[in-house]
Amino acid sequence: MLHRRERAESFIQRELTLLLRDRVRDPRVNALTVTGAELTQDRRLARIYVACYEGEEALQEGLIGLNSAQGLLRRELAQRLHWRFTPYLEFRPDRSWQYGEHMDRLFDQIAEERGAEEDVEPGESA
Repeated sequence: MLHRRERAESFIQRELTLLLRDRVRDPRVNALTVTGAELTQDRRLARIYVACYEGEEALQEGLIGLNSAQGLLRRELAQRLHWRFTPYLEFRPDRSWQYGEHMDRLFDQIAEERGAEEDVEPGESA
């Protein structure tokens, strides 16, 4: 059953991405990217993770836009899923890219510090 749920999550993510691009006319959601979807075991709730690479303010505005478009998204999703129940869509921010960016900066900083240490000749102090 796990494989079946993963396929459904992937399908929901793909369909919502297309719906946001093609059907939702709210300009607040244009900057958003659907990065993931998680279904509860009973498939009544879908947690939809979205990222915005234009900043926190654009992300918050986009989440407001998504919540206002939820009726349209659920209706369109229902037509594509053909399930007895269409899951309630709960939109959540995905900030994992920010964490990855932070880790990259830390690695760059470590590399710079090691490079500076290697530039110093043995016996010399920095």
